[in-house]
Amino acid sequence: MIGLMKKDLFVADKSGRLLLVMAVAFSMIPSMGNFGATYAMMLALMMPLTSIAYDERCKWDKYAAMLPYTPGQLVWSKYLLAYFYTVLGGGIIVLGTLLRGLATGAVDWEMTMQLTVMMGVAMLFVMALGLPVIYRFGSEKGRFVMIVIMGLGVGAALGLMGVFGELPELPSLPLPAIAAMIAVLVVVATYVSFRASVYFYKKRQNGAYD
Repeated sequence: MIGLMKKDLFVADKSGRLLLVMAVAFSMIPSMGNFGATYAMMLALMMPLTSIAYDERCKWDKYAAMLPYTPGQLVWSKYLLAYFYTVLGGGIIVLGTLLRGLATGAVDWEMTMQLTVMMGVAMLFVMALGLPVIYRFGSEKGRFVMIVIMGLGVGAALGLMGVFGELPELPSLPLPAIAAMIAVLVVVATYVSFRASVYFYKKRQNGAYD
């Protein structure tokens, strides 16, 4: 597993460094704080997608079939890569806020931490949805399918927000209860996503989607 992670990080090295520098730069600009945070967290999604695309281009899966790795390990390495860049994206948001604070002297750390956690959780759900789609349709078609699904998801979320906005005010839950619910949802979504990705990966290896 460590070898797979080293391979993925090596492949993502050049493009990853450029994106990291741009994310830090965006996070330092006061008027682009939210955009910088979004861009930094998008790294968590872009890096595994880029890694899968490179694997397809160089026929890595055929070579990997001769190595002592199971399909679960090969797929899980992409999830670990996404988690690594999620943590790194959070660190970039904090670093950008710190540097911006040194320059302007005004930083809202509470809002920064809330934004970091919110973006991180959102990216975990997006990755749970996106990686199985990529393994099912391939890196090229999968990206278009993801855009359509995410567009429908955003539309549905906005519609639900409008519906709930017209309902009587519901009692608010305590923060620990909300955090526990979100944690459970993330774990369940990740488990279902991983099993689906392994299934689609095996099917693709057997030529089912060629």
